[in-house]
Amino acid sequence: MSKRALAIPMLMALAACAAAPPEAGAPPGRADAGDTLLAIVGTPLLIALKIPVCVVSVAVAAPLAAGAAFGGPGSAQAARSVLGEGIEQNCGPPYVLSP
Repeated sequence: MSKRALAIPMLMALAACAAAPPEAGAPPGRADAGDTLLAIVGTPLLIALKIPVCVVSVAVAAPLAAGAAFGGPGSAQAARSVLGEGIEQNCGPPYVLSP
C-alpha cells in the first residue's frame, strides 16, 4: 500500500480523536452516547465535505478578487475582505464535530 493511501485514514482517525476543550464556565459533564457516536461518525464526513467546498470556494474567490482589483482601492479592499471571510468560514475550523 502506498504512503498516501495510509496517510488519509490515519489523518481521519486522528481528527476523530480530537475534541474541543471545555468552555471556561461550563460545568463538567458527560456527553450522551448518541452525541459521541454522531461526532465520531460525522467527523470524517465533515472533513470529506469540507475539502471540496474549500477548494471550490478558493477557485471562485481568486478570480473575483483579481477582478475586484480593477475597481477602486476601497471597493477592491471591501471585496477581498468579504471573499476572505467566506474562505475562512468554508475552509476554517471546526474540523471536528464535538459531542
